[in-house]
Amino acid sequence: MTRLALAVPRCVALAVLIVAGFAYGHLLVLAATLVFTYPLAVSGQIRLSALARRLARDWAGADLPDPVRSPPPTPHRREDGWYAQDGTLYRSPRVPAFLLKLDQHAKDPTLGREWLWLILTPVTGGIAVLVPPALIAAGVFLLGSPPGDRVWSVPAGVGAIVAAFLLAPWALRAYGLWAGVLLGTARPRTAVGRWVTRASAATWRGAGLAVLSLAAFGGLLLNLLTGALSWGGLLPFTLPVTRPLVGLYRRSAHAWTGTDLPAPYRPYPPSPSPDEDGNYRVGRVLYTDLPAALQGQRPGWLLRDPATWRDQLWSLGSVVLAPVSFVPAVLVGLGFYGLFCQPLTWVAWAVPIGLLTGYWATPFYLWFGIEHVGLVAPGFPDWASVPVGLGVALLGLGLAGPLMRLRLAWDRLLLTPTAATVLASRVAHLATTRADAVDVQAAELRRIERDLHDGAQARLIAVGLGLSAAARLMETDPARARELLAQAQETSATALTELRDLVRGIHPPVLAERGLGDAIRAIAFDTPLPVDVDVDLPGRLDAPVESAAYFATCEALTNAARRASRVAVSLWHRDGTLRMVVSDDGPGGADPAAGTGLRGIRRRLATFDGTLTLHSPPGGPTVVTMEIPCASSSPRTSTS
Repeated sequence: MTRLALAVPRCVALAVLIVAGFAYGHLLVLAATLVFTYPLAVSGQIRLSALARRLARDWAGADLPDPVRSPPPTPHRREDGWYAQDGTLYRSPRVPAFLLKLDQHAKDPTLGREWLWLILTPVTGGIAVLVPPALIAAGVFLLGSPPGDRVWSVPAGVGAIVAAFLLAPWALRAYGLWAGVLLGTARPRTAVGRWVTRASAATWRGAGLAVLSLAAFGGLLLNLLTGALSWGGLLPFTLPVTRPLVGLYRRSAHAWTGTDLPAPYRPYPPSPSPDEDGNYRVGRVLYTDLPAALQGQRPGWLLRDPATWRDQLWSLGSVVLAPVSFVPAVLVGLGFYGLFCQPLTWVAWAVPIGLLTGYWATPFYLWFGIEHVGLVAPGFPDWASVPVGLGVALLGLGLAGPLMRLRLAWDRLLLTPTAATVLASRVAHLATTRADAVDVQAAELRRIERDLHDGAQARLIAVGLGLSAAARLMETDPARARELLAQAQETSATALTELRDLVRGIHPPVLAERGLGDAIRAIAFDTPLPVDVDVDLPGRLDAPVESAAYFATCEALTNAARRASRVAVSLWHRDGTLRMVVSDDGPGGADPAAGTGLRGIRRRLATFDGTLTLHSPPGGPTVVTMEIPCASSSPRTSTS
């Protein structure tokens, strides 16, 4: 009984919260436009959303855990006292902190869902909580009607009030379900819910991809206009405009649909070498300086690349595919209007008129109906907009998936690399990695030669000289000879230690005897800070792979030990790929261009078609992920 009595006041409180959230959602748009007020407005949105989650949990029984939000990042202070952010130096940390906070808000998907909840709830889930207060208002009005009408108004008023209290718990539950859609993280459990979720995503993502393709079509129009006016002379300067637009489309398609559309462009040609006369030849043209020669290579590089013209042909297809991709979004929009036009407009004008004049118009009769936009033809009853709107919305959702597959098929036809392009890229990659491997090998041989010359060789020469001197002094000064023999023994021991260190640098014995896991544990044990090692390998890998993985991990561990107080190393082998992750709690801000360590790791991994991924935001943590495609060459063995 208490639950029924409290349900109606709770519906009223939620209705007030929904109205306040709707107004605040528009205030957020204004704050985002002004930029400098946006972080303050976002903090208000977070508090309002937290209140909505708590009320939905307590009153509607919704499962809405509070989102985990990371603390705002701290600006990175350089050694000279300046703060660096996006390539610009600042004396005070205020501006970098503000820019970092803006970037954090822009990348937080929870904020976008909360803003959608503020804007959409009044016309979706908020309608349910308005029903009980509206029934009570109608019941009170009927109970206060003139005495002549009380024969029917009193029972109707009492029935409306009783219905309000009976419907209020269900209205709260309906509100909780809607709040869980945008404010929660739970996935739809039914097949219909999952289909609606997928179709809705395909609807709006298809429309977004259509907009991006039209932007690329604008680049095509620019190329056509420039080519016609300049007889093709300015095409090398306008053709590159399309590539960033198509690149943005590729990234968006991968992020929204998971479709991989790798860039098929040929690499820029190498720098020309000077001829005997010192000039640089590019085709039939001679250039006196290298920058002009590099610029002269650009037109031929663009015009001879088949991917350039495939981009233009793909952009031309947007004339047909873009309007088709908009169809589901238009149908869903019209259906949404038809579904909610009747109740929203009726509540907006019929309820106030009924309360003021006592004349209650039927909710199915509207003087401004959906037929004005052509969804329902004149002559149909206005209530028909609700089922027709539902049908049109379902039709749009049903078309979204097939049309998205059609668009992606067109994308894969023209935006993916051809077999010849893949082969050319593979050959170029192999040539680059081969040259890097040769350079690394030559540098390694020079290091070994230098270490032998400056270390073990010098000490062995000293041992030989000491033994010769001891032999001469054996008869005349035995005590001095014994001292020289002791020194020779110490020098030989030092030389042996240096030779062992040198061998360990070439191929550590523990790596050859115990495998990669124990070799990483050994180097972690020798590191002067706590290192957590987690190894999950199926057994021994190929020796070259183990060697490359070992030295790459050692280099990453050395870099982490310079600025961190704790490091974690993880190695595992899944699906034919060896993955090594080195993370630390340092200040972050690692830049591959600032030193040769990470570049050396990348070159070492590239020899095996491996990759290196760096995630090091200012303030940390730094995570280095290295991957090497390989297969296990022996069954699982214990490394304990």
